[in-house]
Amino acid sequence: MLYLGYVGFSVPFAFALGALMMRYPGEKWIRITRGWTMVTWLFLTCGIFLGMHWAYAVLGWGGYWGWDPVENASFMPWLTGTAFLHSVMMQEKRGMLKSWNVWLIFATFLLTMLGTLLTRAGLVSSVHAFAQSSIGTWFVVFMAFVLAVCIFTYVLQRSHLKGEHRLESLISRESSFLFNNLVLLTACFVILWGTLFPILSEYVVGNKVTVGAPFYNRVAIPIGLFLLFLTGVGPLLPWRATSFKSVQRNFVLPVLVLWSVVILCLAFGLWPWVDGAFSSGNFYALIAVALSASVFTAILSEFLRGAAVIRRQTGRNLFLAALLLTHRNTRRYGGYIIHIGIVVIVIGLAGSAFNRNVESELALHDNMVIGPYLLKCVGFTQDSNLNYSSEYALLDVYRNGKKLFQMTPEKRAYLASGQPQTMVAIHSVPSWDLYVVYEGTNPSTGHPIIKAFLNPLVGWIWAGVLLIVFGTVVALVPNLSPATASLRVPAPSPTKPALRGGYL
Repeated sequence: MLYLGYVGFSVPFAFALGALMMRYPGEKWIRITRGWTMVTWLFLTCGIFLGMHWAYAVLGWGGYWGWDPVENASFMPWLTGTAFLHSVMMQEKRGMLKSWNVWLIFATFLLTMLGTLLTRAGLVSSVHAFAQSSIGTWFVVFMAFVLAVCIFTYVLQRSHLKGEHRLESLISRESSFLFNNLVLLTACFVILWGTLFPILSEYVVGNKVTVGAPFYNRVAIPIGLFLLFLTGVGPLLPWRATSFKSVQRNFVLPVLVLWSVVILCLAFGLWPWVDGAFSSGNFYALIAVALSASVFTAILSEFLRGAAVIRRQTGRNLFLAALLLTHRNTRRYGGYIIHIGIVVIVIGLAGSAFNRNVESELALHDNMVIGPYLLKCVGFTQDSNLNYSSEYALLDVYRNGKKLFQMTPEKRAYLASGQPQTMVAIHSVPSWDLYVVYEGTNPSTGHPIIKAFLNPLVGWIWAGVLLIVFGTVVALVPNLSPATASLRVPAPSPTKPALRGGYL
């Protein structure tokens, strides 16, 4: 899936470079490649989250994202590709950000090649990387050639990329897209710097300085929260300029929801201070949940406002009116569904602030407790076959004194390669995952060592991905043609005045 995303971005790149060389209208190549770009972006999105699920369910370290260099290499073109998909709407609607769009797709293509370089050339140490090979030199030469061609073509044809309009107001949808681009590119630069810093430090001073997860988290979490804020602000702002009263009217409900959620979280004990010390995890989780609720309210209000107009016009119920509204502008409302998926993912990510884990050596009939669960060891044994040998434990799981189910975490050693593999036992419910790992055996006692995790809201991440897939498919469906739409919308009753104008 990742490589489908990598390869797919070569198509909009080729069209953008060709259109710039031949001075074709910018909107033409964007319209031609829009579907291809969205499908490619979807492949890359699915690849990233499938990798997260693989790291979570197979590697057995208790998490799904470790800021591994190859993880970062797949995430960077996703960031610039996401910025491109938002930015092209400004070029189509207002004839703005033409240079932005050209360089965003150039950067995305170059970053896909960088991801392949990091994976294939052995420049970084990663569980995802393949064996080191001599192909890295060819990639570097090719990337330098592509960058030189892009710069030369842009300098030669930059007069063709003059915008047709200027930014008229900081309180407008154009400004929200511009801020969105700036924040996404900032995030991409920070991740690129952290990924390449070990290579650069080794080249300059001779020592490889590793950049760990704390660096990325300190920078990426605030940036992600600001992006979430822009996700909610954008749909509420009209194109061009707007009045203060209009902004105030659109923002009242989301702001009320935001503060209501903050108060509820504080009332249920989600305080930024724990035992008198400031907890950045609790603080960021509080902000993430409150912003997610506010953004969801903003998007839902846009759906309901438009559906209410369609319902008055057609007399249909609200659900059918919302379907007709979405079909009339699939790109816009499919994008809203994608944003809802992002909101659900953010809530799932916020749950990581409350992860718990406990590790214990368990003899027969020994217990360990994590959260509301009691795990009782009822057996442990070894097994082997022609493919691998294994050790596993049988754990009965109780809650409130009642046995619920049994889990069997396992450790395998494959005979042909000698490679070990952890077979994680996971029990998922909407609130959390009970995640149990067989760490090994104490050589002095022969008893298994079990590590259990209670990871809140992880299932929300995978549910959010499904919403993103659904929203992208909706956005790819052609709009309902005006002729067909008029057949489906009956004429207004003579006893009722017809509405002037329309919502769309």
